[in-house]
Amino acid sequence: MATCSFPEAQTFDAYAAYPAAVVQLLASAQHELLLCERNFSHCDLGSKAVFDALWAFFTSHAAAHLRLITFDTQYLSQRCPKFLQLTEKFPSKIELRLAHESCSSWQKGFILADKTCLLHRYHFDWARGEITTEPHIVAMMQQQFNALWEQSSPSNEWQRIYL
Repeated sequence: MATCSFPEAQTFDAYAAYPAAVVQLLASAQHELLLCERNFSHCDLGSKAVFDALWAFFTSHAAAHLRLITFDTQYLSQRCPKFLQLTEKFPSKIELRLAHESCSSWQKGFILADKTCLLHRYHFDWARGEITTEPHIVAMMQQQFNALWEQSSPSNEWQRIYL
């Protein structure tokens, strides 16, 4: 299992700190990244820093895999051209699912790296959150991601349409 370079607990309470923490966590992953957000606008998935971190993740690790759950694909499809480039370059390594209406009570954004590190915001509408490697918290969020994944459906709404 991969070991990430984060301390046991690191908290943040500003939106400006969240994208930097996202890039740190993405850069630490070696095998698996699981992302769940309302629309990924606070993660800044369209940034060059995220592009570079994910490019390194996909090219450095043969088994690297990224799974995303979103409640709204509009931000990804309209504001993240660099991320869309990654989906075109590494289609077998990236899966996106659209959360079903039955998941609407879920209100936390989070990223899991290699079943070891967790970055999460306590609510979609708040900047406050933490990075942790606490095994029971990470395991609980892994289970929650799996449950949301099963209730979600594959989506191609975020993909580019070439005419």
